[in-house]
Amino acid sequence: MTTVSPEKNLTVVGKDELIHQIAAKCGLNLKETSKVIDAFTEVVREDVAQGCEVRLMGFGTWNLRSVAARKVKSIRGGKQITIPARKRVGFSVGAVLSQAATHPVQRTSLTKETKTSRMSTLTHKASKNGAMK
Repeated sequence: MTTVSPEKNLTVVGKDELIHQIAAKCGLNLKETSKVIDAFTEVVREDVAQGCEVRLMGFGTWNLRSVAARKVKSIRGGKQITIPARKRVGFSVGAVLSQAATHPVQRTSLTKETKTSRMSTLTHKASKNGAMK
């Protein structure tokens, strides 16, 4: 299900909608597609946690970055406090994804009728493939 973010008026594609879109493009059933997405996120999470860089050419690179300790003014009392050094996950956008952002592909808006027919098609495919038992 796509939702609209109230603060920026952006369309947000959630995990379920992503699974449906990928299943439709690849011809996989929803259960298999969900497993693939879960496995992908797990592998990226584990590799980045071990300090590895995960790179999908054209899409982007995930890595672990060091953030130095810094001093800031506390909002409670105005005293100087030190935020300790830490690690954080970074993502660098790849060239193909960056280019897609500057020249977006127009997607047709899904009407309720289109969504319903699409869901029935996916349900039919999933039941044929044995996912809907």
